[in-house]
Amino acid sequence: MNVKLNSNVQKKVIFIAIIVAAWSVAARSQSVDEMNKLRIAQVLEQAGEFGKAQDFYKQLHDSNPVNFVYFDGLRRCYINLKEYTLAEGLIRARIETDPADVMLYCELGDVFYKEGNADSASMAWNRAIEADPKNVGTYMAVADIMAKNRLFDKAIEVYRKGEDATNSKSGFIIQIARLYFYNLNYSESMRELLKLLQSDNKSSAMAYIQSQLGAYSSSSEAVDQFTSEMKKQVEDNPDDIYYRHLLAFLYMEQKDYPAAYKVYKWLDERSGAKGIELLSFAERAYNDEAYDAAAGAYREASRLSSAREVIAQSLMGYANSLRRLGEKVYEEDDRPCVTSDTLNILSSSLAAYGKVINGYPETRYLNPAILNSIDIEMNYFHDLKGAERLFSEHAEFSPEFVHDATLARIRLYIMGGRFNDALTEALGQLPTDTLGRKAAVADSYLDRIRFEAARSLYYMGNFDSAAVYLEQITSDPMSDAANEAIQLLNVISSNKAIPGALKDYAAAAAMEVQGRIPEAAAQLLEITNVHQQLPLADNARFDLAAAYCTMGKVGDALKYYSQLVADSTGIFADRAQLRIASIYRWTLHDTTRAIKEYESFLARFPNSIYQDRVRDILRNLLGNNS
Repeated sequence: MNVKLNSNVQKKVIFIAIIVAAWSVAARSQSVDEMNKLRIAQVLEQAGEFGKAQDFYKQLHDSNPVNFVYFDGLRRCYINLKEYTLAEGLIRARIETDPADVMLYCELGDVFYKEGNADSASMAWNRAIEADPKNVGTYMAVADIMAKNRLFDKAIEVYRKGEDATNSKSGFIIQIARLYFYNLNYSESMRELLKLLQSDNKSSAMAYIQSQLGAYSSSSEAVDQFTSEMKKQVEDNPDDIYYRHLLAFLYMEQKDYPAAYKVYKWLDERSGAKGIELLSFAERAYNDEAYDAAAGAYREASRLSSAREVIAQSLMGYANSLRRLGEKVYEEDDRPCVTSDTLNILSSSLAAYGKVINGYPETRYLNPAILNSIDIEMNYFHDLKGAERLFSEHAEFSPEFVHDATLARIRLYIMGGRFNDALTEALGQLPTDTLGRKAAVADSYLDRIRFEAARSLYYMGNFDSAAVYLEQITSDPMSDAANEAIQLLNVISSNKAIPGALKDYAAAAAMEVQGRIPEAAAQLLEITNVHQQLPLADNARFDLAAAYCTMGKVGDALKYYSQLVADSTGIFADRAQLRIASIYRWTLHDTTRAIKEYESFLARFPNSIYQDRVRDILRNLLGNNS
């Protein structure tokens, strides 16, 4: 049905439509204006311009007092400006409209406390609790405000009250423990955390407690008090396995490995773990680089276990630990004179790897045991036949270790003087073009291959081709092989103007890598006599000193190291001084002279990269001789 409006009605409809449209535009305009003011207020507040921000927040709040964002922004500005009376009035006005809002009473108490009225603050906070006394969140809100004002004891009291009022004995444990920690009462914090073990899910509780203790481990005072408290708890509860685990965890945080070992030993025996608990200790000690402690635990775990996989893992860990111990003493930069003690440790490591290889070939530890054995045979004992035997007896490597095996094979060729074979093997691994590269081949592996190819070419006197591969490596300064490549490239570029001398030096290096030390020494001595003014001369002196040390001619080694130290601006001066000190310390067992030489190092080479290492060495030596 069509209904026609008369002219008066039509005019009224049109008028109303115009008014509605105008109101809509005005509302949108007002909304945009409010949003712009809010953004400005927030930016000013973030910039610390609280006075200017307050003006905008007040305009917004006056225009819309119900809006919580405007209210809270204005409240924050008042507090930051220490306008506590204004803040109090603002909060009280809001309480009148919402008298059951717990947070408003918390904030009112905060204002009172900040202006120095502690009694009024307490009354406001009590009123907050009275507003909703059965709600866990009420006590958290009140205690949080108190903690922010560093009222830790009062916050703890609130949580205790909340435990009773809400019948929640575990609801506030974490918060209370944290407050005790903030209040430096670490023992009480520990006791509170232990309450979590009363839950049904003890494993989760243990994990959480350890995470909390670990988070506090930066404070040695805290860890010491935690440990002292746990020792008391273990004495009072000697059969509680969870308490023992926590004590062991804390001993590990203290780096007290002997004490931790005893606890893990008890846990292993008590739980009938047959080495599993000791293996857990060993793994963590190894990761902490406490190789001595790890070695003993690995060995004991291998003795206790009857599971082949666990025994293999333990023997592998034992072998790795011994290797790290040996290598820690035999540091290439300052230990050219190898002592029998060092080789004895590495020999024991080799024997342990042999037990894995011969006794547990079906385990995943076979390949790494073989490769570690090959590496030790080659680099520490120069037993190329032993390394070759391992290769021939275990020709097949799993895909995970094929690249490591290839690199070991190339290095074995080089140490045997088979430079052409090494080069052929290396080039066979490199892609002929970028399209030929396999996605699975890592750039780090290819750079190691390029370096071995460059070494082979260098030893054969083909310096230009060696430089090509070295430059490919150094184009990526983050490459694992970059440092070695830079050093060799520097030797080539600094001395290629006199190819005869460089060729003689490379030949000496080739003899040295093959273990022909006396021949290398003779060649290096010739270079130092004939080419005294060349940059190469210092390289030759440094290598000659190391060769003499390896040959047992310690006096001659000290002579050439001293020559290098005499020129304190030389590139080998600091390393030469470090080696002199090490010879007195390790080879001649003259600790007094070693200390003197280390102190001389600190005085003469303040900018050396070895400064921190030498300071650590001196601290140990002076501590042991004080």
